[in-house]
Amino acid sequence: MRPTVIASEARYLAGNTLQPASQRHANRLNRHESRSHTMTDNNHHRSTIEVMESHVTVRRFTDEPITHDLLETLIQAGTRASTSSNMQGYTIISVTVPEHKKRLAALCADQQQIHESAAFLLFCADLHRLELCAQKHDVAYDDLGNTESFITAIVDVALVMENVAVAAESVGLGMCMIGSLRNFPFDVREVLGLPRYVVPVSGVCLGWPAEEHDSKPRLPLDAVWHRERYRDDEDLKRSIDAYDGIMAAFNDSQGRHPDNPRWSKVMCDVLDKMAQRTEIGRFAQEQGFNSQ
Repeated sequence: MRPTVIASEARYLAGNTLQPASQRHANRLNRHESRSHTMTDNNHHRSTIEVMESHVTVRRFTDEPITHDLLETLIQAGTRASTSSNMQGYTIISVTVPEHKKRLAALCADQQQIHESAAFLLFCADLHRLELCAQKHDVAYDDLGNTESFITAIVDVALVMENVAVAAESVGLGMCMIGSLRNFPFDVREVLGLPRYVVPVSGVCLGWPAEEHDSKPRLPLDAVWHRERYRDDEDLKRSIDAYDGIMAAFNDSQGRHPDNPRWSKVMCDVLDKMAQRTEIGRFAQEQGFNSQ
């Protein structure tokens, strides 16, 4: 049985410094406490760093829903992410109706976790609101979708998406990010009704985990944390070799990538798949983003 997440979320929020909107969400969650299951100390007392360190991707979910109040609280927490110049260049579209999820899943390699998720969140880079701001003040911006603006919006999306993910995992939810949302962006635009200056970046499946997963090892810190200046290639190659051994053992234990379980080889296959997403560049330009 899963631990009480509504109670733990309410108590966690009540014990921390809150923005007024977050306090309202905590109060809503408190009203549900009497209907919750028994909370486990293990889930309640995890620090933010412990939540982040224990991240796993979950691809199988139970059929238990996520309450509207909890989903709203998670998204509210997401919006507290840092944002360049308070631009907030993102939009989050939540999809919970099974038929709607089915239609989107068909555009995302028909992945089972989308069907099973309690909520499928679509994170989009969004400068459409800024276009409306310009119209409000009769200001014309021919280069609204310049490269700098696009990158800024993408960074904003990544930050808010990770905030939502950490918030979700802090209350016991599982999540899986869906990059295949970018496979058929023109079709996704039609399904979601996306206006100009809006580009789908990634999906996130949320739900209560139906199975446990082992945490996947990450690259050694020396591979990603460079001091003062970029490390030379020989150092990086040694880090890659070391990680290849770690990931080969992990993949063997999981029965994954039997032909060649080394991380460097798996990444070559990933690069091949990414190259097949040929529509996303043309789509971004058609949505108003360019390379100026």
